[in-house]
Amino acid sequence: MFKKIPRVYVAVAISIIVLFYVLSNIRRNNDSQTGMSPSRSLRTTTNQKFDVPSRRFAGAETLRNAKSGDLIAEIEKLIQQNGLPADVFADDRQSDERNVDDPTNIAVTLQNLFQEYSKKEPNDLQKLWAASPIGAWDIDEQAFNSVRPTFAKLETKRQVVRKMLNQHATTHFNYIFNRPKLGAFLYVHTKVDTAASQYLADYTLLEEYAIAQALLDENIGAATEALAYIFRIAQLASELGNIGVRSDAALVRLRAFDIMQRVVLDPQFDKAQMIFLRDMLSEQHEHWTSEYEAWFGDRASGIALYHRLMMNGPENALESAEFELMESRWGRNKFMRGFTKYREADEVFYLRSMQKVLDVSNKPFVKRLDVLNQINKGMTDKEDTFDENGISTEHFVAYLLLKDVDRLMRIFAQDQSALNRALVVILRSLGQSNTDNYRDPFTDEPYKVQKVDGLLSISATRLLRPFRVPIFMDKE
Repeated sequence: MFKKIPRVYVAVAISIIVLFYVLSNIRRNNDSQTGMSPSRSLRTTTNQKFDVPSRRFAGAETLRNAKSGDLIAEIEKLIQQNGLPADVFADDRQSDERNVDDPTNIAVTLQNLFQEYSKKEPNDLQKLWAASPIGAWDIDEQAFNSVRPTFAKLETKRQVVRKMLNQHATTHFNYIFNRPKLGAFLYVHTKVDTAASQYLADYTLLEEYAIAQALLDENIGAATEALAYIFRIAQLASELGNIGVRSDAALVRLRAFDIMQRVVLDPQFDKAQMIFLRDMLSEQHEHWTSEYEAWFGDRASGIALYHRLMMNGPENALESAEFELMESRWGRNKFMRGFTKYREADEVFYLRSMQKVLDVSNKPFVKRLDVLNQINKGMTDKEDTFDENGISTEHFVAYLLLKDVDRLMRIFAQDQSALNRALVVILRSLGQSNTDNYRDPFTDEPYKVQKVDGLLSISATRLLRPFRVPIFMDKE
């Protein structure tokens, strides 16, 4: 018989094993954030191998197990383009610019100002939205007066955002990287948050009230200044390569053009204010952010979704709206059976479709229609298709990710068209006659300006109401 080992020796042995395990994992985790990270050989379509640092696949680790040649070919392109999630959403832990407490990230400021307030005082913002006082042609002073105390409660928040917007050199709109308090070594543990963009509209609503007050006070300078703050924050948000943030910014800017119509038609509006608006809008036009950046980031988000579905299932991977659509359109069982068996074909279709989107993203909207139709046809052709075992071969996840591409592109085109349209008619008002280089993205044709009732009027596709401005070309 073996002698009984004293408990103290067993405890020591266990401690050594645990310590070795912990130290090994710390080393592995630290390596994943440095140039010493282990590499994974990925077999290419030409049956060659090349080493790719494992950290490049963080958040999309399942891609390393790709089997189909088509998917491997798409992964090669992603690597060459630096288009993997870890490339696009890199969280530089040494940088103060990317931190949940970053004082220069206006997304952090918006979230801090409005998130908790919206939970504690939800009725305040609802009241302000319901009584929005400014229209294209008039101001509802009675509605404004009904919510003056509520507006006053939020004045400090408006001034805090303005202060940040005045810091042009450092202020930016960025992701919020929510890191765990302990053991935050792996990228996969860091959550990339873009929810702050939903508060863009709340802040600009406060500026809308400020514009209404300025116009009631006949202070046209204060009104145009408040308008400039709205355009500034929309511009900052548009610079982030994220489709959701870009669409929120576009809707804010479209509303700003409606408000600007009321400002330029005010009796106190003069040539100096028109020049101010011309310079502001020209700056926006010159620094217009390419849509390519937003769709590039959106593709990385889609890749990460495929990985989360494989690892966690739809309940933990899909947003609530996506989950509801999945259940109502297919049901969970049909979705998961098809996705599990045909995931690689689904992801190949998605990646190829997104590459087409990227290839046309800098073209006028009217020249993207063929590609959008191809993508939609590729999805509809797979509807109600099944293999010999009765498993659906539809593009499930690709549908969830691609179904809104057409709609969002139209919103972005409206945003761009509204800017071009306003700039053209303002330039004409100030005496510049050659504006044919500003074109309507829905037609790729120059805008037409007419004189109507002593004003210059301009229309554009998808923008229902003509935009009108006073004529200053003959005024000193």
